[in-house]
Amino acid sequence: MTAVVGAGVLAERIIERMQAGDFDGLVALYRADVVFDANVPSWRYQLQGREAVAEQFREELAPTAGGARVSALRWHAIDAGVVVEDEVRFTDAGGEERLWREVHLFHTDGEAVTEHVVYCTGVWDAATIARHAVEAPMVRR
Repeated sequence: MTAVVGAGVLAERIIERMQAGDFDGLVALYRADVVFDANVPSWRYQLQGREAVAEQFREELAPTAGGARVSALRWHAIDAGVVVEDEVRFTDAGGEERLWREVHLFHTDGEAVTEHVVYCTGVWDAATIARHAVEAPMVRR
């Protein structure tokens, strides 16, 4: 594992698992009573417990057929955790490229994740990705 300056061992493990798309490994870093607070387009929900979160990840990742790949990742250490920004791409069953972007707030007690808050754009289809490339003003891509 490459050291992440100033992040701490737990934050390094979180970042490593996010980069690898290893959600089973990520869940292993959670407290048994972790709170997962998901904010997705037009909806918000919360789950509690490692198993409930693991099941949610399995359900959410099912349409990617195991082919989800992290195409961009940035992180920012905070006092009791880490903030991770990611972009995840996959090809759906019909061969179409899809992606979503997220910000994850991992709150920890120094030994395990106690709360995981996520803000997600929702899944963009190939037409939306192409439209953004042409029409959306961007300083960097």
